[in-house]
Amino acid sequence: MNNFNQGVLTLFAILLVFEFVVETRRKWMWVAAAAALFSAASLSAAAVGMERWGASLALSASMSGLCLCYLWYERRSRRPEKLARRHAVRLGVAVADTERVMPAKDGGPEKVAVARYALPRRPGGSPRSWMLARLEGVEGADLGHGWRLRTGGGEAAEAMKAILRGIAAQARNEQLEFEADEGEVRAYWKEWGGSDRAEDVHSWLQALAKY
Repeated sequence: MNNFNQGVLTLFAILLVFEFVVETRRKWMWVAAAAALFSAASLSAAAVGMERWGASLALSASMSGLCLCYLWYERRSRRPEKLARRHAVRLGVAVADTERVMPAKDGGPEKVAVARYALPRRPGGSPRSWMLARLEGVEGADLGHGWRLRTGGGEAAEAMKAILRGIAAQARNEQLEFEADEGEVRAYWKEWGGSDRAEDVHSWLQALAKY
């Protein structure tokens, strides 16, 4: 294997390592595209005489095998997330991908890829806007377990606070936040737990949409 193919294989290995740690959705598409492009480059090198056909074919097969292994891993590791999303859509939740600053495992903030779950809110709800978050530095009423409620345009009813306290107790260390404006109530969630946890989040959204 000459220096060209060694470089191709090294770049592909670096890409795989990067894809394992990066927080972005549909990253499997980048792996598949890179495997195809790098294989084409290696075979092109053989076509113009830069490398032997045997070496280029072996390299292409190796990268294709690594790509298939990665896709299998990605499918298995994201299965609970996909089940949660499918169930939420069946329940009528509007789901979208976004990024948001959330508490990391060490307690500090980190920007992560999350799902935004949304339901319409009852017109005329009070407060007009609010947010339930667990990030350090967020001002508002303390609801326990590090969660705080920040409101704008009115006070939250005690019944609504009771729902939020229940969420704070059940989702203590979860990457989850709620907020609402006059039109809808939203949950920003690092999906896990499959259909059962999606059912929980949907139930919370339904209860909060009444206020």
